Amino acid sequence: MPAPSSRGQRRKPIRSLSGSPARPTPAIAYAQPARQIEPPDYSRDYADVRRDLRMIAIISCFLLVGMVGVSFAL
Repeated sequence: MPAPSSRGQRRKPIRSLSGSPARPTPAIAYAQPARQIEPPDYSRDYADVRRDLRMIAIISCFLLVGMVGVSFAL
C-alpha cells in the first residue's frame, strides 16, 4: 500500500492553549481613556538648520545690496 501523499492529508486545526473556543471580547474592554498627545519638540533638532538659514539670508541680503550698489556705480 503506498504512503499517503501530502495532497491527501488534511491539516489539523490550530486550537488555543486554553482548550476553550475563543470568545469575542467586548469593545469596552479595549477602550482606553482619552489622553492628550503632545506634539514632539523639534526645536533642539533644528537649531543648527535655523542658524544656517539665518546666515544664508544675511549673506544673500549683503550680496543683493552689493549688486545694486555696483549697478549704480558703473
